[in-house]
Amino acid sequence: MTHYAVSVERRIDAPPERVYNLIIDMDEHRRILPRQFESLDVLEGGKGDGTVFRLTMNVTGNRTTLEMKLSELEPGRVVQERDIQAGITTIWELTPEDGGRSTLRITSEFPDKPGLSGWVERLVTSSMIRKIYRQELENINHYLTTGAGTK
Repeated sequence: MTHYAVSVERRIDAPPERVYNLIIDMDEHRRILPRQFESLDVLEGGKGDGTVFRLTMNVTGNRTTLEMKLSELEPGRVVQERDIQAGITTIWELTPEDGGRSTLRITSEFPDKPGLSGWVERLVTSSMIRKIYRQELENINHYLTTGAGTK
């Protein structure tokens, strides 16, 4: 099966260690989720490699629930969240910058459905996911610079 990717990145005005900890700590991570995420429930672990969590999203009235497993591919720099059943993988890539800042990129891969309906779904999904991820990156920057969460 083929996949398509959706990716966004942003400079975060916080040290890489702080950004990385926010990504891998589900108790803290749920504070920065955009409004489309209805819930994040930890099923195993809660912080770091091996954590399993259930994520429920509601986008334009379509509710989706994913069971994600977190893997620290490169501790301190690259995190993967993967739902094998749905075929969705999200990679968080953190790049340190001068001045105690970071660049954070979120890339998700989705199964590519064939035909015209697949093309339309890819177009619509890509646009919506980019918008949601831009908001999530903004939320991360806001939270790490002010301490104020979104929920």
